[in-house]
Amino acid sequence: MKKIWMMTAALGLGIWLTGCSPAFVPVEDPSESQTEERNSPETEKEDQREDLAFQPISEEERRRIVTELESFDGDHKFSDMDPEKAASCGGEIRDAYDFIGRETENGYGYVLGFRKGKEDPLQDLSIYSIDDVIEAEKWNEDESIFEKVYTFENVYEMYYTEAKDVLFFVPSGMEEPEELRKAFTYSLCDGDEGVRYLETVKERGVRMSSPEDGGYLTVRRFEDAEVLEEYIPLTEDQEKEITGSDEIIDPVMYGIDGITYAASQEIYESENPDPDEITVPALKIAEEKCEFQTVGTEDMKEITSAELEVVPISKEPEKNTDLARKDSADSEVVGISEMLQDPELLKRLEEILAGASFDEAKECPYNGILTLTKADGTQVVVRLASDGCDSMVYGSYSFYQAAGGEVAEIWDMFPEVKAEIVK
Repeated sequence: MKKIWMMTAALGLGIWLTGCSPAFVPVEDPSESQTEERNSPETEKEDQREDLAFQPISEEERRRIVTELESFDGDHKFSDMDPEKAASCGGEIRDAYDFIGRETENGYGYVLGFRKGKEDPLQDLSIYSIDDVIEAEKWNEDESIFEKVYTFENVYEMYYTEAKDVLFFVPSGMEEPEELRKAFTYSLCDGDEGVRYLETVKERGVRMSSPEDGGYLTVRRFEDAEVLEEYIPLTEDQEKEITGSDEIIDPVMYGIDGITYAASQEIYESENPDPDEITVPALKIAEEKCEFQTVGTEDMKEITSAELEVVPISKEPEKNTDLARKDSADSEVVGISEMLQDPELLKRLEEILAGASFDEAKECPYNGILTLTKADGTQVVVRLASDGCDSMVYGSYSFYQAAGGEVAEIWDMFPEVKAEIVK
């Protein structure tokens, strides 16, 4: 299966398109005319500014990028790829880019393409994966069909920055170094926020992909409105402590699949532990390394204030109700918040949250972040769906279902926020 990514630096989000069927899978919205927009006077001025501002990345900086990316991948030892093999990933645009290819002895590899000049051969093109071939295409004159412009025949996966000045390829017949590729995404495509996240990855000793060897915990948690999946490598002593504990945590505390345990080969053969059976030592590790928060219905009491904030989501909610957000992740309503301190409403809020039922994960836009402050000063977080869905997320990953209409009732307690999102 081929994968194509477009990285959007301004919003810090990626659009992941997979699939190798004959069907067209556009990266850019084909319903929007690109020609008219590109020919506007404002856009022409913007293009002129971009042309003047473009500076190719120096050879020294390119090597620094390679070194930094590979510092995240301790599983593999890379060496330089044959230059011709690396350049072949560029296909028909190879002359517009300089390429650095890196590979391992056991079949992992990647290629970085750095644009040489201000001329952008991929400008205004959409990238597709069709019948296992990645193509760059554009609308024909009457915008009835897409026409092929370039083909990347020697590529299994392709990722690129919004400006398409840096490309990331996995050559055909090679395995993707996933940890390294994710480091590329965060460092070169997600701006300062992505760089800061990578710094915490190193500081906390976690990974963005599963380790090839040894035991580890998989931790899923919400960061703003998105699910972040991280992996915690375990030492032999930590594994023995996890499997030797009789204190088993109820999944209600951490959510179904919120934390799972994959044993090392040695522990698996000797003890064969249940991956879904999480003990207290495992939970403590997740709390320490990933700031995992467990919240249940029993925590919904003695609430002295509640603040609701709307945060970005990376895709439009599928449902269309009076709570559905009109705009996408760059909506002007993002970042607004409202405080609730009315005792009667807080009491009703406690009743709703305490009466919800534990549930499985739902595909809802949980971009309403409700921070509850309790009488002892502690805070817990509940995420509300903004599309009329009655699902909520308590803490990091525990899903709860409220009675019909009760999530909408919570939104009604914050009239200023609701008024903005339904405009």
